[in-house]
Amino acid sequence: MKHRWYMIVLALVVLTGCRASAPGAAAVQAHYAELAGFTAHIKVISDLDQAVMEYEMDYTYHKDDPDAFTITAPESLAGIGGTIAGVDSAQFSLQYDGMELDDAMPQRAGLTPADGLFCLLADLRSAEPVQQWSETVQGVKLLVLKYEEAREKETVEKQVWLTADGLRPVCAELYADGRCVLSIQVMQYQPTE
Repeated sequence: MKHRWYMIVLALVVLTGCRASAPGAAAVQAHYAELAGFTAHIKVISDLDQAVMEYEMDYTYHKDDPDAFTITAPESLAGIGGTIAGVDSAQFSLQYDGMELDDAMPQRAGLTPADGLFCLLADLRSAEPVQQWSETVQGVKLLVLKYEEAREKETVEKQVWLTADGLRPVCAELYADGRCVLSIQVMQYQPTE
């Protein structure tokens, strides 16, 4: 009898915990749906096609206008920029020194340095995470959301860490078929009004 009550109490705690986590995802969606914009300096590590590359870029998110980015490192690519708008990088262009580069659509939408953050922001605005939990890193409480998407040729998973107070993006990891192909670290972040 004592064992049965213990199991009932444990089940209630687990169910209550699941219900308590649902508003977190809704709060994230509401926050990013209402966010007018932000500027950020990000570091991106890309591990696509057997080559690991590290980039830094200035990124500007606009709720109602295309997002824009400019690569700041490595020096050999500094100054290349791009704009991206629509859903899942539907409208994408690269520019350098006032010229637009042809056929710049990423081959693996949402998994490249150019459109990884853009597609991740789309998930934060409208997708339902499959899991969420809290972590404390160096004294900062973080909310972690995990998204999954089955594509024609691969399964894509995304984990994003947000500050629990303010829901500011801290970092993200993007996986294709269980392999981390993109890491994003937000170095500086400033919301706009």
